[in-house]
Amino acid sequence: MKEKLSNYGLSIFKVVLTSVLCLIGLLSMIYVALTTNELFSYFYCIATVFFVALPLILSILFKWKMNLFFYILFSFYAFGPLLGAVYSLYYHISWWDGLLHLLAGTVFAVIGTQLTKILNKNNKTSYLFSAIFGVLLSIGIAVFWEFFEYGCDRIFNSDMQADTIINIISTKINRTDGLVDIYKNITETFVNGQSLGIIGYLDIGLVDTMQDMLVETLGALIFIVYVLFDRNKHPMISEIKKTINEQNYVEGES
Repeated sequence: MKEKLSNYGLSIFKVVLTSVLCLIGLLSMIYVALTTNELFSYFYCIATVFFVALPLILSILFKWKMNLFFYILFSFYAFGPLLGAVYSLYYHISWWDGLLHLLAGTVFAVIGTQLTKILNKNNKTSYLFSAIFGVLLSIGIAVFWEFFEYGCDRIFNSDMQADTIINIISTKINRTDGLVDIYKNITETFVNGQSLGIIGYLDIGLVDTMQDMLVETLGALIFIVYVLFDRNKHPMISEIKKTINEQNYVEGES
């Protein structure tokens, strides 16, 4: 069993970890049905099962060998949104969303470096080019995700772009001379004459969107620094096709 799994860059621990997280994701749908019954919560459960299983799927389909650290990192990142949305960690832990975006920047940068090897497999690709491509891919995915959140908020009246309470704004909206009015020490926000009961001004998404993209970019840059120092001596993902082909050849001979 161990030998067969190792041929695909897997181990019993990786398979058990993925199976347990997928099971929790499926059972969470029962929890959602008994509590909130929200459509978006069901979406998080289904998406979590798919993304948690993705490393296992990639290992089997493409013979990718992910080192244990990256496998756990990806699994935690894939499972994190479910904990945040379904089990309210976004509200109980203030830095939970930021942590997931930081991990996203690193995870997609790693995957991007691997894609350069797949797309350019007939030619040698420098580790620096792969790292830069990975960073740009990670930033692109971060932008696309914010587009997705914006679209959901506009179409379904959700609040994926989490509102932020701020105490200072600058605006030209009431000026015709191009100058900026600055409002400081804001202590209350009214909507249609009714106070929202918050201490400050309600920013509806811009601050959260920019912070998310900045944090994901930081995560990607952390990875490129790692690549520059490591010089691809310890890749997060490596291929093991050669090993499998050699084993199949030996089995065929026998």
